[in-house]
Amino acid sequence: MQTKWEESSAPREYWMNTPDHLYVITNKFNLCVVFLARSQSTTILPLVSNMDGPSGTIFVGLIQELQHFIQLQLVDGCPLPPLHVQWEYHRDMQVSGWTAPYRNRMADWVTRYNEMYSPQRHFM
Repeated sequence: MQTKWEESSAPREYWMNTPDHLYVITNKFNLCVVFLARSQSTTILPLVSNMDGPSGTIFVGLIQELQHFIQLQLVDGCPLPPLHVQWEYHRDMQVSGWTAPYRNRMADWVTRYNEMYSPQRHFM
């Protein structure tokens, strides 16, 4: 299986077209995948694994005007968007505790998001 594309552009049949496709990456490589976009940002953890936790974190951004995904390099310990809503419903019990190391960072994201988009901020 090829994990790095060496050509100038991948054929359309190999494009990811929804954040849900990121579950393929997170499960195949046992990674925490953080998806960042203007319309929707989310953190995706593996649904199943025989390991003690994700082997790392990868950040993926969406350039919406181009419908193009890119890998991002962010600062260690940066805030993380909330967990993808489907994870709780489809995860294996073995990975249920995997959210613990990310909870504070997700709470920080929510706090910053609420501060940025609070109605009071726009009327001051």
